[in-house]
Amino acid sequence: MPKNVIELRHKVCDYTCMWNGIEDLYQTRLDEDIPDYFFFCLSGIGKFVYLKFRDGDMRRMVSWNDGRTKKMYSSINDIIGFKYKHIEGRKFDYIMKRAKEQINNERPVILGCLDMYYLDYYPKFYCKEHIPIHYILMVGYDDEEQCAYVYDCGIRDMQKIEYETLKKALNIEKTSISDKNSICLIEFDEEIKSVREIAISGFYEKAKEMLNSNVGFVGISGMRKLSKEILSWEDELTVEEYETALRNIVVFTGTVPIIPNKLRMIEDKDEVEHQAARREYGELLVTLGEKYGFEQWKVAGNLFIKSGTIIQEMTDLIVGYLMKESKELNRLPNMINEIADIEEKAYQNILEGINYGQSRK
Repeated sequence: MPKNVIELRHKVCDYTCMWNGIEDLYQTRLDEDIPDYFFFCLSGIGKFVYLKFRDGDMRRMVSWNDGRTKKMYSSINDIIGFKYKHIEGRKFDYIMKRAKEQINNERPVILGCLDMYYLDYYPKFYCKEHIPIHYILMVGYDDEEQCAYVYDCGIRDMQKIEYETLKKALNIEKTSISDKNSICLIEFDEEIKSVREIAISGFYEKAKEMLNSNVGFVGISGMRKLSKEILSWEDELTVEEYETALRNIVVFTGTVPIIPNKLRMIEDKDEVEHQAARREYGELLVTLGEKYGFEQWKVAGNLFIKSGTIIQEMTDLIVGYLMKESKELNRLPNMINEIADIEEKAYQNILEGINYGQSRK
C-alpha cells in the first residue's frame, strides 16, 4: 500500500507530547473531547520525590513531577485500559516498516523521543536548538512522496515529514528516557472506559500514593523531609554541589524542566511557568469536579492552584539567591511545609469527593 492516512480527533495541548498521541487515540474511540492534561495529571504531574546520593554531580535531587515516559505509561495503562510496546535502538527502516504495518491495521504509532531541531513546523527550534525529548503520533505515510503524516501536541493541523528528515530526528543519543529510532505501539482494550471512571480510579490511586507512601522520601512525607533538611545542604555539600542542587529544584518546578531565563541572563519573561504544573493540575480537577458534581474536587483544584503560587515564590527566592541578590534561604522550610499542608488537604479532598460521589450512585 503506497499511501495510508488515518483521521483522528486531535487534541492540541502544549507540553503533553508523551501523552498527546494516546489521548488522541482515546478521545477518537470515545468520540468526545477530553480535558487538557488529563492523562499527564493522572500519572506524572504532582508526584514528588526527594533523593540523596553519597557521590556524583547531583548529591541532592528534588522532583515535583515525574516526567519519565515509560514510568508514566506503566503507572496508569491498566487504569485507562491500553497495552503498549516500546521498540527502540533498531534500524530506521525496520521501525518504519513496523509503523506502516500498524497504520495499515488502523493503529497509529507514537514516534520518539526525537529531536525538535528537525521539525520545520516549530520555527523557534528548527535548525536552531536541539531538543531530543519530543514525541509525535504517526497517523499515515506516503511512499511515493517519501513522507510520514503526524499529529503534534502543539499544532492543530496534520503535518508532513519527509522520511530523510524523520530519520535524522529519530537518530538521538541513548538516554534514560529513550534510545534512537524509538516507536511505541498502542492498543486499547475492546471496551473503552469513560472519563469519569478513569478519573475516579486514577486519582484514587494517586491520592493514596501521595498521602501514604511506603518510603519517607516520596509524596507528602518527602516534602516534609525536604523542609527539615534543606537548610543543612549548605553545610553538607561543597559550594558547587549546593548550587547544582538548588538549580535542580528550580529547573524541575517548570511546567517542563527548564532553567529560568534570569539564570541564563535572559531579560525576557519566562514563557514557561515555574509552578510545577500545579495550575494545570488544579484547573483539571475543577473542570472534572464541575462536570461530575464532585464539589471536593473543585476545592482540591483550587488548593493545587494556591500551592502553585507558593512554588513559584519558592523558585523566585532560590533564583534570587543563586543570582547573589539575597544571602539566605531561611524562608524555604516554611514554604515547603506550607506546600505540603496544602497538597495534603487537596489529596484528602480528592478521596472525600470520590467517596461522596460513589455513595450517590
